[in-house]
Amino acid sequence: MATPKPPWPEGVVDSLSAVLAETEWPGLKGPEIGRLLESLRIEDPWPSATKRKRLSAALWNRQVLDRSSHRLFTFVVHAMAPSRYIGDPGRFEALQAGVNEVLSMVGLRINDQGQMVKAEQARTLDEVARLTGRLRGELTRRGVHAEVLRYCEEELLRRSIFHAVFEATKGLSERLRVMSGSTLDGAELVDACFTKQTPVIRINDNTTKSEGSEQAGFANLLRGITGTFRNPTAHAPRTEWPVSEVDALDLFSMLSYLHRRLDGAVVTKRP
Repeated sequence: MATPKPPWPEGVVDSLSAVLAETEWPGLKGPEIGRLLESLRIEDPWPSATKRKRLSAALWNRQVLDRSSHRLFTFVVHAMAPSRYIGDPGRFEALQAGVNEVLSMVGLRINDQGQMVKAEQARTLDEVARLTGRLRGELTRRGVHAEVLRYCEEELLRRSIFHAVFEATKGLSERLRVMSGSTLDGAELVDACFTKQTPVIRINDNTTKSEGSEQAGFANLLRGITGTFRNPTAHAPRTEWPVSEVDALDLFSMLSYLHRRLDGAVVTKRP
């Protein structure tokens, strides 16, 4: 007789349900969840609830009944069968990354064949980020500004660091355009927003020499981000301009700082 699989903590069940039932792409749709629960004979106690609450309640109740995570284990394997994602392999990869982030807390992971296999167990959030290589999870742990993530959420889910960097830097320029009303781009946009004589955007009172120096330095940071990260990713193929995860994390931290300073900035004039 097979050894019963120990129950998973409630937090793992809830977090796993949040990944699998993500509201937007790549989460499972309501009918998909219903069919999976029915095929595995897992009672669906709350079909009218949100997908996350519905799935979490169904899986948790089944685990309590069984006193084992066996049926949860089976549900994840069925949900992650590669044959379900033939038409959208990126969806499988995004779900796999999210599921593995959660499963690392119980020493498991889903491999590329959709099989559940043993893995090194994570005990802290730092270890989760290290073991899964999940850039999105690490950015959340670091408290990166929401504006950074808003522009590159899909790229992070697809684990495309190159394109995430491109979209995140484009997002910073877009915020400057929204704030200033300008239609310019790149260094010209920064010049229009932070020109020394009549700045459209001020990050301080800009009345003392030190404040003027800070304002100018902030503008130089914006120009540097554009020249160092946005322009190369816009014109060079990914194979010719690789971006490491370490470099990307440092960039996103810098972008987060810039967005936070813009949070407190004053728009003094619109063209």
